[in-house]
Formats: sequence, structure tokens, C-alpha cells
Amino acid sequence: MTKQTDKDSEQSTSQSGQVLAKIDTVKKPASEVKREKPSREEPSQPVTDDVEVDANDRRYIKFGLWFLLLTLGTFTVWATTAPLNSALIAQGEVVVDSYRKSIQHYEGGIVDKIFVRNGDHVKAGDPLIQLENAQFQAQLENSYKRLQIAKAELERLNAEQNLTDELTFSDALLQAANQDQEVADTLTQQRNLLNARISAYQQEADSLETRLEQTDEQIKGIEAQISGLGQQLELLKEEEQAYTTLYNEGLGDNNRARELNRSIISTQNEINKLKSDMARLKIQNTETEFQIATRKQDFLKDVGDRLKQTQANYYDIQEKYQVAQDRVERSIVRAPEDGTIVDMKVHTIGSVANAGRPLMDLVPVEDSFVIESRVMTNDINDVHIGQYADIRFSAFNSRTTKVIQGEVVNVSADRLQPEQENQPPYYLARLKITDQGRADMADDMMLIPGMPAEVMIRRGERTLFSYLMKPLTDSFARSLTEK
Repeated sequence: MTKQTDKDSEQSTSQSGQVLAKIDTVKKPASEVKREKPSREEPSQPVTDDVEVDANDRRYIKFGLWFLLLTLGTFTVWATTAPLNSALIAQGEVVVDSYRKSIQHYEGGIVDKIFVRNGDHVKAGDPLIQLENAQFQAQLENSYKRLQIAKAELERLNAEQNLTDELTFSDALLQAANQDQEVADTLTQQRNLLNARISAYQQEADSLETRLEQTDEQIKGIEAQISGLGQQLELLKEEEQAYTTLYNEGLGDNNRARELNRSIISTQNEINKLKSDMARLKIQNTETEFQIATRKQDFLKDVGDRLKQTQANYYDIQEKYQVAQDRVERSIVRAPEDGTIVDMKVHTIGSVANAGRPLMDLVPVEDSFVIESRVMTNDINDVHIGQYADIRFSAFNSRTTKVIQGEVVNVSADRLQPEQENQPPYYLARLKITDQGRADMADDMMLIPGMPAEVMIRRGERTLFSYLMKPLTDSFARSLTEK
């Protein structure tokens, strides 16, 4: 029995990989093994050591299996129940909310002066470039003089309408006259013309008024004569009546009565003639009054016609003056708002600035920044206005810079095609930095247009199991589709 055990021991030593198998095939009671003594020639360890090794290994294996099952079960439960934030990743860049302003000129021209260079900070209204404007300046000066002359004529005609020879020009005309001798001469001419026209009209009106007054005096004289002859006629009639009564009573002859009758008839005829003359004079007086009214009406009508014509001419000149003034003002290209000059395309005085072509760009400084990100067409269903996103600016140190919170404020209505034909189409999503994001930004984090950004738009929660199984379920769904 001892020899058999030694052989088994030697065999187990030579074949270490089958120790457990040999131990399982040779089983002895522990009391019997203890009574056996080892050989002096070849000492060996007690068989009890093999039995202890067997028990420990079984315990370790069992513990390992339980641990593995517990770990796998815990992971499975966690993978199928624990929610994980899901987000789509898109590349973007920082842009100004209202974009860069392209500075252009409507008409173009020859560059006369350049006031700025790339990187200069300008304020709204600052001159940037001046184009040659000698022709426009000459048109402006000519229109200005013509405008002042027309305005002086208007003020003179307004005075004529009031039939006054006093002409007081406006302060603007007087100021223009102090600066331009031609305008001053025009004011003098208009005063003289007003005096001449008002004087001619007044002389004619005075002549008619004099004639009217003379006629009135003649009428008054005739009226006095008629009144005297009327009284004389009454006396003659009384005397003639008395002589006629005496004659009828036989106290005198009829000769005196006849003479008185002839005198009465003659006086009556003279009175009638005077009345006829007075009627003629009254008609003449009415005609004179009509001439006075007609002359005044004709004068005012002529003034009114001249006034309308002058007003039309004034408005026409004023429009040309405003066009020339606008051209002169537009010859100086000014900054539309505060900002920084970039991408200048005009650098040489005397060069040609083409109409409608960009001269430079202006990056506004007061505008807020937004992030424009390109969303692939396959992900557009998961992007909506109001979604929050995590924004990481790669230009800053990622170890010290926090992830900034943003919000989607706009999504393009249709997909956009890149300028490069080899790039896929995309949807443009615009995100603004939230108030919380601004609070998380460090003081030294200065955003600059064109700065790259990595945008992770949050699209909800999902489990790890659903994430791992989605490719399999999608493939399975496509495989069951009949062609």
C-alpha cells in the first residue's frame, strides 16, 4: 500500500497538471494515511497537504464564479436601467450674432484717401475711405447757388402777393449772402424787382383811384346843380300858378304865365340833362372800380402763376441739390457701427473701387457672440430650438476650462450645401451661451469670431444596453425588409 502511494506521489510530481485528477482517483481515509510512515530514502510531504490544497482551490473557484456572476448581474442591471445622458457631437465656430458687416460703395469711384488699416478699432460714423468727389462737389455748389436764387425769388413773390414793397429775407438767405457774393447780388436784384413791380402796379392803381375820385366829385357837383335847379323849378311853378290864377280871374294877361311856363320847361330839361350826365358818370365810376379790381386780380394772378412756377423750379433744384449732397456725403465711406476693421481689400490711393464690391469687413464689438455648428442630416431629428448643449472651446486649456452651457436658438429650415463639393450637406444650428454659461466662463476667456468650438447637443437619456443594442436592432430591422 506504501509502494502504491509512493508511485502515485512520484507520478503526481512528474505530472503537475494532473495532481487533482490523481488525488481524486486515490481516496483513503485520513486515519489510515496518518498511520503510514514515510520512507527514509525519499521523504515526502504528508498526503494531508494534498487534501488541503484541494479544498482551498475549490473554495477559490467557487468564490470566483460567484463574484463573476454577481459582477455580471450588477453590470447587466445597471446597463439596462441606469440612464445615461445622450448627446450628438458637432463641430462649430464662434461668430458674431449679426455677422460681419461688409463695407461696400453703391457707385464706386477712385480712392482718394484711406483712413484705416486692418485691426483698427472704429466708432460709428468714423471715415474709412474717401473717394474723389470733385465733380459731385461742383454740382453741389452749383445746385446750392441756384437753390438760394430760387428761394430768394420765392420770398420776393410772397411779398408781392401781400402787395408790399418791404422785403425781409430769411436768416438762411442772409447767411448765404454773407458767404457768396452772387447770392448777395441776387438778393439786391430781387429787392429792386419787387420795388419796380409794386411801384408800377401802385401807380396804375393810383391813377384809376384818382379817376374814380374825380368822377365822384363830378357826380357830387351835378347832384348839387340838380338840387338848385329843383328848388328853382319849384319857385317857377309857384309863380306860374299865381299868374295863371290872376289871368283866370281877369286881373292880368297871360304873357307872364307863358314865360314862366317856358322857364319851367327849360329848367326841367336842364335837370334831366344833369341827371343823364350823373348817370353816365356813375357808369364810368363803376367801370373804373372794375378796372381797379381787374388790375389787382390780374396782378395777383400773374404773381400766383410765377409763384407756382418758381416753387416747381425750387423743388426741382432742391432735389438735385439733395442728390449732389448725398453723392458728396457718400464719397466718404463711414463705419456703420462700432467695431474692428478686418479683411481690407483696398490699400492703394488712386485705385478703383468697383460699385457694390466689398471694400473691407467690420466686426461689431457690441454684438453678442453665438456658436454656429454643423449638424449632419442624419441627426437633425434630434435637434430642436430650446435644447441645451455643452460647449467646449478647444482654443482654451481643457484642464482648467469648464464646459460652457449653451442653448439652441435657431435651426436652418433646409439643409445647406458646403462650398466644397466633396463635403456632405448639413443643417446649421445656432447656439447662444446661457446666463449660467456666462457665469462659468473665466475672466480671461475672451471669445473671438472664428474660434473653433465642440458642441455636444443634449438629446435626452438612454441606457447603455439600448446604446449597445441599437446597431443590432437596426441591422435586424433592415434584414427583415423584403426587397
